[in-house]
Amino acid sequence: MSSPGASVAATNPAVVTGDRSGRQDVASAGSDRKPFEVMLNLTRSATRGETSTNDSQMIRVPARLLACRMTLPLGSSDGLYSVRVQRAVQSEVLKTTQGIAAINDGDVRLDVELDLSNISAGRYLLSYRHTGESWHPVPIVITTPTHYDNNILDSPTGV
Repeated sequence: MSSPGASVAATNPAVVTGDRSGRQDVASAGSDRKPFEVMLNLTRSATRGETSTNDSQMIRVPARLLACRMTLPLGSSDGLYSVRVQRAVQSEVLKTTQGIAAINDGDVRLDVELDLSNISAGRYLLSYRHTGESWHPVPIVITTPTHYDNNILDSPTGV
């Protein structure tokens, strides 16, 4: 089964104003801008060697400031993780962040803030790694923020 199986729960929606060039209004770029909360369940992400080229099977996240709560695959370690977003494995890294993963009720949870507000809609890789280990890429689709509302999104496609 090659479906990434990751789920996305979206809450706390807000409108991000800006144009397609990635520039944002001064009003929306202020410190009072609240992150859009997403839950990324990576416990069933594609295994080594599997790839998904079907957009309907990829995780979908909006192009905005995100508060990501990631549940990492079984066997993941707690501690410091790096997270990055890029177009392809060997391409330029567009965004990076770090967070501390902790074990909670048997799940390894990693919470990070990731600002995707100036990234164009399209296919990307969200990769994560524990300090000193190899990267684990997860294909994602970044969408325009208007595709999200108050509903909990809990399908593999995020829709």
